[in-house]
Amino acid sequence: MRGRAGERCRVRPRVRGSAVIRAALALALLAAAPAFAQSRGNTDIAPGTRAETVAPLIEGQIDRGEGALLRALDKVSGQSTDLPLAVGDSVTFGRLEVRLGECRYPAADPESDAFAQLTITDRRSRRALFTGWMIASSPAMSALDDARYDVWVVSCNDGTGLTRPDLTYEPDTAEPEGGEGMGPDGDFAPVEEEGEAGG
Repeated sequence: MRGRAGERCRVRPRVRGSAVIRAALALALLAAAPAFAQSRGNTDIAPGTRAETVAPLIEGQIDRGEGALLRALDKVSGQSTDLPLAVGDSVTFGRLEVRLGECRYPAADPESDAFAQLTITDRRSRRALFTGWMIASSPAMSALDDARYDVWVVSCNDGTGLTRPDLTYEPDTAEPEGGEGMGPDGDFAPVEEEGEAGG
């Protein structure tokens, strides 16, 4: 087309309102498709399928230990202490009381992993700081959340060489600068509780 004085004019196609709305709607549907796909519910597995038959196999592959070896760390002093513990017993470490509910491990390779059910309580506030399973191979998955202490599972064992439940692991009673119940050398030693001395 020619415009004024022989100039060429460009003709623009007229965009209609409905075309813009359709384009916007198509774009919105494309953006919402992944969210819709994620929100769809899972379908039930039919009886007798693989999911039901695998569960008994897994149960047979896990054994229970008579005790566990835990490791505790005082973050202030940097001192770590091994805490051997029998199932059902508890041990005191600083202001924490650590109770072992049970310990499980893979039957085929006992050294590869350990799963310990622990209850860790602050003796001063009488508040549970941790209740649940800790996994030796993934200590950060379910960890104790305490500013001063850390406790993790090392392994399960057969119950030999475990501490007596009347032993505690506590820092010396002298208070260093800014320390909470920390001995001057930061050393921990098993201490028998009053009235519990064996003989």
